[in-house]
Amino acid sequence: MAESSWKFFSVLLRPHRSAVASYGAFLAIATALPLSAAIVLQRFVDAAARRAPTSELATYAAEYALIGLISAAVTVAVVWRATALAWQITDGLRSDLAELVLTADLAFHRDHTRGDLVSRADDDVTAMAVFLSEFVARLIAIVMLALAATGTLLVVRPVLAGPFAVCVAVTFAVLWFQRNGALAESMEERDGRASLSGLVEERIGGAEDIASLGAGVHSVRQLSLRSERIVQAVGRRSAAQMRAVGKLKVALVLSEVVMLIWGAVLLQRGQLGIGAVVLGVRFATAIRYPVEHLAWRLQEVQGATGSATRVLGLLASQASYPNRTKSLPQGGQSISFENVGLTYDDGEHAVLENVTFTVHPGHSLGLVGRSGSGKTTIGRLALRLVEATEGTVRVGSVDITTITEASLRSRVTSIPQDVQIFPGTVRDNVTMFSAHSDDDVLRALADVGLDRWLSNQSQGLDTVLLSRSGGAGLSAGEAQLLALARALVRCPDVVILDEATSRIDPETQFQIAAATARLLAGRSSIVIAHRLETLAVCDEIAVLEHGRVVEYGDRRALLADPTSRFARLWSAGGGARDEDNSVESLLDSSSMLAGGTNP
Repeated sequence: MAESSWKFFSVLLRPHRSAVASYGAFLAIATALPLSAAIVLQRFVDAAARRAPTSELATYAAEYALIGLISAAVTVAVVWRATALAWQITDGLRSDLAELVLTADLAFHRDHTRGDLVSRADDDVTAMAVFLSEFVARLIAIVMLALAATGTLLVVRPVLAGPFAVCVAVTFAVLWFQRNGALAESMEERDGRASLSGLVEERIGGAEDIASLGAGVHSVRQLSLRSERIVQAVGRRSAAQMRAVGKLKVALVLSEVVMLIWGAVLLQRGQLGIGAVVLGVRFATAIRYPVEHLAWRLQEVQGATGSATRVLGLLASQASYPNRTKSLPQGGQSISFENVGLTYDDGEHAVLENVTFTVHPGHSLGLVGRSGSGKTTIGRLALRLVEATEGTVRVGSVDITTITEASLRSRVTSIPQDVQIFPGTVRDNVTMFSAHSDDDVLRALADVGLDRWLSNQSQGLDTVLLSRSGGAGLSAGEAQLLALARALVRCPDVVILDEATSRIDPETQFQIAAATARLLAGRSSIVIAHRLETLAVCDEIAVLEHGRVVEYGDRRALLADPTSRFARLWSAGGGARDEDNSVESLLDSSSMLAGGTNP
């Protein structure tokens, strides 16, 4: 997997070859300066050894200081360019991961906690950016420095070039073999941090239930256990890192010792002057300090490799999605299920089995059944939030799995049972941050009866709503109306309506019913019914039990047949006139449907 991670880094760098080349120019200048300083230092030492005039020594000293200042300025430019390049490379990856997470189906999100997804799409990509800007940049600079130093010695002091090249080769060999020394520990640490983030997110989301049910002690204990796992993983990773750094420091010190001994031998033989010996040691030192600093950044190698492995695992899930390239034709669209089944990954529990029906353009299908019968799953399949494991879902004549995301979302929309208000203006919450004119938004709000509410808002469409239940200044009923306005402004061809069960006042209930009828008129729709009166707008009815359609037909025909399940359900509800006539309560109270046979 480590080899795949390094290949992944090369793939990321490939589209940015020109930018990497310009960065290489900065590195070339930065590399030449320390070597120039070492050569000036050699001349200074040789001049001092032969008792040169003070003016000559001062000249060498001034040159050495000037090179140091220029080197500092170039180093700043190199760091700036490396950081900009690293973020440029990884920003595209961050965007791809965000798109993957936002368009993935519910099965994907069932397998990945939100904390884990945030960790991979943000923390792991940031670690990779730091790795590319810090470690890779320094590594390239060191390689260039080593090559330039060896080449310089071949020209000015050939007798030093051979031992120097051997020492550099040994150093890089040690560095290479230690590159993945703490990979497993680093991945364990990152997985632990992601797990902790997911737990914190879950506990904050359920804070009210935890407090009211007295589960706070258990939550704190779970946080402590996961924190302990992270601390232990950090300890193991740090120990592995220290072992790697220790080996590299030994190699570096031995390199300097070799160059010093070799220079001393040649000095005694009269083959080198003292300045040349200083030059050889200085070149070894020029390699030692950046490599030693790099050794302490080996943690970034382990972290970045682990991050790349985790990101690759996330990207691999894209392979399970088919090639979505088709667009829906203009005009009204039917929606059909053809022998559709859905079984979760465990293979033991079939949520749906052999579901077949067709909703023709302009028609509405009502889904009736107990909780867990498969009503909501059908709605999710129609929205491609999950994908069938058997059979085919079609919008018009097009397999839903082949439709592009943009085409599907523009033509098929939903009104959920629990309305989510997002931080933003009224305009943003109606358009869902897409391009629609204010006239379209105002028209949609008027169609659902929220124009009076809007007129009471001093900021109009710029009124800011908060991300909490009902939003700021919105009742539960008004939030449902806002959800209907969201659908109306999109002018969809297919609507999936999951009827809300919250109790609302009669006036708002009438507004919702009128707005719903206006939305469904002329459109194909699937209505997941919780109250019988909602079914009055439906043309066909499907009764579900245990993931199977046990009755399906025209609503009026079913009502006219006293032996049909739907007619008996309707009769048990007093013809939808009782105050409490939810489908669920009637199913629970009616023995006619429970355990009955197909009529």
